[in-house]
Amino acid sequence: MTPYFDADGHLTDFAFDELLHGEPAELTRLEIAEHLSFCDKCTERYAGLLCGDALLDAPETLHPLTMRRLRQKAAELFFNRYVAVGVAACLTMLLWLGGVFDLNTNETKPDPFQGLTSFSTQFSEKTNEIGRQVSDGIQQFFDHLNLKGASGNEKK
Repeated sequence: MTPYFDADGHLTDFAFDELLHGEPAELTRLEIAEHLSFCDKCTERYAGLLCGDALLDAPETLHPLTMRRLRQKAAELFFNRYVAVGVAACLTMLLWLGGVFDLNTNETKPDPFQGLTSFSTQFSEKTNEIGRQVSDGIQQFFDHLNLKGASGNEKK
């Protein structure tokens, strides 16, 4: 066993002392560099020795503002996922109630989009009717307003 590595395969105090104050042989320096490239424990220890002080440990808790933002972001993601599931469920119900998923046992193969086209036609008619009613309501509202002569500049 070389004085540079202990029984666990980590660098010894002698190896760190040689790195800091002496010049190990070329082959030994390459072995140490290779070990430091994959051993986090030895790299952390070597960095602490180079800096002259121990590395600071991370705080146990994050700042309360940061934790609050993380909780808000988690709540937003959770809410968005449920909204997406709700929209998908509503779309499925629309298609199901529209007859797209009806399975007919007749010998003739019906058009699979027949239910969808009739549903879309009914849906279009209903939306047009609602649009006309809203438009008529707005028009009646403005008809009831008597704005003639309100500013005094219009002729009667």
